[in-house]
Amino acid sequence: MFGKKTVPENAKEAEAIRKNKVSDSIFLFIAVFMTLISAFTYVMVGVGLITTIMIVIWALALLQCVIKGRKRFFELMILFSIAVTIILFFLLTAAKGFRSTTSWKYNAQRKYVDLIHNGHSDCFPDKLPDDISDYSIEYLPSFLQGTGHFRVHFKTSAEQIARYENEYSAQAIYTIPLSDFNDSRRVQVKEISPKASATYEGDSTLDVSYDNKFWEGHENNSTVYFISAVHNWNHPHSGAVIINKTEKMVEFTHLG
Repeated sequence: MFGKKTVPENAKEAEAIRKNKVSDSIFLFIAVFMTLISAFTYVMVGVGLITTIMIVIWALALLQCVIKGRKRFFELMILFSIAVTIILFFLLTAAKGFRSTTSWKYNAQRKYVDLIHNGHSDCFPDKLPDDISDYSIEYLPSFLQGTGHFRVHFKTSAEQIARYENEYSAQAIYTIPLSDFNDSRRVQVKEISPKASATYEGDSTLDVSYDNKFWEGHENNSTVYFISAVHNWNHPHSGAVIINKTEKMVEFTHLG
């Protein structure tokens, strides 16, 4: 697989091979470490498959160099390896979106998003109830002018829904029927709650992100509890919990 080892013809070549092996071994250690992180992130969160493959290929190339030995291009290969390390590190740490219906990954996925955007999961539960169905989680990072979101929805027991309602209704700064959004995902606070005009700063817009398919046909019996909001039509931000007691449905969502 790795071919024959490079045999030095003189002491100068032997020293060159030794120096290259030391350099390649250092970068191989870095590549293996990055591979472990990337592979763990892929398994636990569900992101970074392509990045993992790229790092593995780089690690195998370095391993071949260490085993075979090189007697040329010492400085050039160091510069090349540094450049590759920087590029792969950027790909490894860049925010990546995901969508999953696997509930056991929830804790790792929530921590992943919170690591990238501290506070994005403030209104999300620390753990999921034991009894859930129709589960889905989605993260879309913001990019340039595009506003991202993080949300998770599921159905659970009536008792758990009641606990969520008691907890988040007490924290809510706005309580608005989901049907008021009319699929636009935006309302005007001054139209919905005129008395609130003295308490908010911004242009009065209030946005929420939610899964249309999950809530389709259930809008009239669902309530949005806003835990946080930034009133800016161009850069909307909000944290909210949407609850339907009748159908035992809930969605935790952060926009922006």
